[in-house]
Amino acid sequence: MSKKFDGLPHWPAALNKGMAAAYCGLSYDLFSKVCPVKPIEFTDSVKGQRYLRQRLDEWLLSLDTNEPIAVQPRKSTFGEQIATPEIENGVGGFPIINDPSHPLKKYYDQLGFDPWTMNENDLQRLTAANRAAWEASIPGSRLGKREIKALNFFATMGPNIRVHWRDLKDCGPDTEERLKIRGFVKTFSQDGYPDRIGYYMLTEEGFAAWRQEAT
Repeated sequence: MSKKFDGLPHWPAALNKGMAAAYCGLSYDLFSKVCPVKPIEFTDSVKGQRYLRQRLDEWLLSLDTNEPIAVQPRKSTFGEQIATPEIENGVGGFPIINDPSHPLKKYYDQLGFDPWTMNENDLQRLTAANRAAWEASIPGSRLGKREIKALNFFATMGPNIRVHWRDLKDCGPDTEERLKIRGFVKTFSQDGYPDRIGYYMLTEEGFAAWRQEAT
């Protein structure tokens, strides 16, 4: 994933297929073969399909054959057992975290999410707004090192030349996403698989940006 959020967890509640595969630590193709979780559909197009992170967690946990780990109670310096505090949940079922250094607390604060009063719909709405703000910040911003490296690769073939996904180099998911938002790279579906990216192409705008960066 990218630096869209300062801390973890930074995965939205609903993930597109590429993000879902990355969340599970699997390649896109392997995820497509082995994952039994069915996506929810926001639109009639496959582009509107999203995998709920909670369902992915449930599937991953079902694969775990390890015995439950017994948690030993903590003891004070005097040998007395210290009770583990129960985590309080808000109205939407989300845990209340008061520690400002906790990653989840940082995530809440960045989104503007109040676990006391907000629910899953609020979380999705704020996540979408955060995402939109991040996307809006990309155009016009300075190119990152990874973006430049990816443009160097595409520029060796020139603009408007399709590159098969197997031949792609120096362009990870985050870099790909940033370049697409800038309008520097386009993607095309794989033949027979409309939900998979089969080809990449450097645009004229992307080539011009590369030339400007190279001078």
